[in-house]
Amino acid sequence: MNVLLVEPDYRRLTPARMRQGRLGTKRLRHDETLWYPPLGLMKLSRFHKDRGDNVRFAYGCDHSVLDELWDRVYITTLFTFGWERTIGTTNFYKDATGGIVGNVYIGGIMASMMPEDVHEATGIFPICGILDSAHKIGLPDKTNIDLLPPDYDLIDGGLYAINETYHGYTSRGCVNRCGWCAVPTLEPDYVPYIDIKPVIRELRRSYGDKARLKLMDNNVLASPRLSDIVADLCELGYARGCHTDAEPKKQRTVDFNQGLDASFVTDETMQLLSRLNIRPFRIAFDSLREKPVYLRAIQVARRYGFTDFSNYMLYNWRDTPRDMYERLIVNIRLNAEWRNDQTGLPEATVYSYPMRYAPINGEDGSPNANRRRDLEPPRPKHEVNFLRNPVWTRRFIRNMEIMKGAAHGAISTVPGLALRTIGESFEEFVANLYMPEVLIRNRNKHERRVYTREPKRCPGTGMVEEFRDFILWLLKHPDSAFWEFHEAVSQNTRSAVREYMKRCENKEIEKWLELYLQR
Repeated sequence: MNVLLVEPDYRRLTPARMRQGRLGTKRLRHDETLWYPPLGLMKLSRFHKDRGDNVRFAYGCDHSVLDELWDRVYITTLFTFGWERTIGTTNFYKDATGGIVGNVYIGGIMASMMPEDVHEATGIFPICGILDSAHKIGLPDKTNIDLLPPDYDLIDGGLYAINETYHGYTSRGCVNRCGWCAVPTLEPDYVPYIDIKPVIRELRRSYGDKARLKLMDNNVLASPRLSDIVADLCELGYARGCHTDAEPKKQRTVDFNQGLDASFVTDETMQLLSRLNIRPFRIAFDSLREKPVYLRAIQVARRYGFTDFSNYMLYNWRDTPRDMYERLIVNIRLNAEWRNDQTGLPEATVYSYPMRYAPINGEDGSPNANRRRDLEPPRPKHEVNFLRNPVWTRRFIRNMEIMKGAAHGAISTVPGLALRTIGESFEEFVANLYMPEVLIRNRNKHERRVYTREPKRCPGTGMVEEFRDFILWLLKHPDSAFWEFHEAVSQNTRSAVREYMKRCENKEIEKWLELYLQR
């Protein structure tokens, strides 16, 4: 058979970036800067190549592949907010099989979360969940495709993180049923153990010894067979102090990329994990209510020798900006304490990664909420005190993303620089959430104060400080002028700002409104 495997262009890659990636430049080839590979397609490629089929990969709507007739087209899907491009890509390839729509297959996250919507938009019934049998794709074969080694020859190492890294699973599913999470739908049955040894050995035989192993398990610590999983990884050479066989030798590392559940961090589980060279130790802190559990877990892990922590922080899901700020402060204080630690433990750091919630259902009352990147909060009533107890708005969500973008999606581990990013007080944080985007992006140019540990620079124009004084005065005097300003900027649209400017008679407010029209 002629088989075409397609990843939609939901990353909106430009032709220039595609060309740059294919050149394999040094910057792009570092795996931490590259995309996660489409593992489902890579396993399908392995399955079809083992059958003797001809396989080709396409990214987005690739007209060049339409010169050939394809017996099968497989299209993967990612997040639900990639709806438009994914559906457009699917419809683009419907004629690639000679008009036989039944030979076009669509699966993955979005397809599994929204099967009825996908069918209505494309006429194709999606394959939902894990592809654990070839019967699901209409072939008389019992092969569990999900357990096959991915085909790393399928995709471009200039674009995808496959140069230094293997990917796999040692368990599937999760024992928790978090309301914001897609895993209960995608992997409803918890599988506590998957023997990863045959996959890694085959990958090494085919592609050589790569130093990094990213495990995509959703909750490995919940597994009653954790000791078996650790033993397998040690046998494969991922214990502390192990290096690759090839020259130059590199230290092997394990990354439980989906995070380790703080509620299962105990002396027993950490004693097991301490045998492995885990970098980083990823752990979530999704609500201020979880503070005691989080602090206990991270301190226990540190006692067992883990020093490189990466902390996911979900926000805009049943939390508030104050909740988010207080969680960030917890980590800033940890980093400060660890820098001056007198306990004799090695110095440790924790990176904070705020992650905005993306709807998977119609949580905001809109039937298409899951087709957008952000949960759109309801318009707040005027009795909300936005200085003391603000709620999330589209402007606040946008500014939170820009603030963390200064450090590649994380908040600095240097306490002074972290406080500069988010604000040295909650009032400053709120002011930053209101601030025009152009000032946040160009703080070095517009902030007069020069912070310690900052790279050397001249004092800026002072517009950052001036805006903070302006917005805090409005927040402390919430009259009609404040609410009109708030309504205009909180929507995070230029049209709302322009509309308010037509009737605004306050010159001070008008001056700041003009900055919201800049990018």
